[in-house]
Amino acid sequence: MKNFLLALFTMLPFFLHAQTEGKVIYTEIVKFDMDIPDSEDEEIKKLMEQMPKEQKFPRMLLFNDSEWLYTDVPGSEDEGTVELSHESEGMDFEMKIARPLNILYGNLDEDLYLNLREFFGRKFLISDKLEQHPWKLTGEQRKIGEYVCQKATAEIDSQQVVAWFTPQIPVSAGPDGYGGLPGLILELDIDNGQRRAVASSIELMPLEADAIERPSKGKKVSRAEFEKIETEKRREMEEEMGGPGVRIMIRNEE
Repeated sequence: MKNFLLALFTMLPFFLHAQTEGKVIYTEIVKFDMDIPDSEDEEIKKLMEQMPKEQKFPRMLLFNDSEWLYTDVPGSEDEGTVELSHESEGMDFEMKIARPLNILYGNLDEDLYLNLREFFGRKFLISDKLEQHPWKLTGEQRKIGEYVCQKATAEIDSQQVVAWFTPQIPVSAGPDGYGGLPGLILELDIDNGQRRAVASSIELMPLEADAIERPSKGKKVSRAEFEKIETEKRREMEEEMGGPGVRIMIRNEE
């Protein structure tokens, strides 16, 4: 009996560690909120009216007790891409909304946040401290899968954010870089459903030693520097192309 108890206590640290390692697959849902400009061209109107209401795609969070990595599920990089085409009177209208590269990394011990992003064909490595969000616990609870979750809310960058996190997985991480709660975020809602991430698969398991790879490529910039670049480019795009994230190509087939 003593030998059994000794073996149990010897293995206990391993089990405790294993409980804070694993992989979560989230389904991200982004609603399109586009203002369709007035146009006398009926064909362009028809094309724009075909636009889907949302974009849906899988994302993956790898985590342990000190690091996390949020990235695409391998092989799913093209999922969620929206392509529309319409042909009329010798003209071919095409529209494509694709997901650019977007990898997020956090190191809790180093208070380090890295975001490898592709923006207008260029790769940027955004480096900063982990954000401390002003979460407020509401006391509400519900189950997501087999996990009891608690509700937390915050206003972040003028957005209303709701997070459901579980203390049963004591990791301060979640989808899209959100964290700072005493448990893993399994569901995230931004601006009343404009953007959502919902855990569809949760696996607690030891990860390979190199599973969480720290991003290192791209032009190194601070968060403030990237936001300035992003704002300027988006303003140019809106003026020239009629809206962010949209590419319209018109080819003459004659």
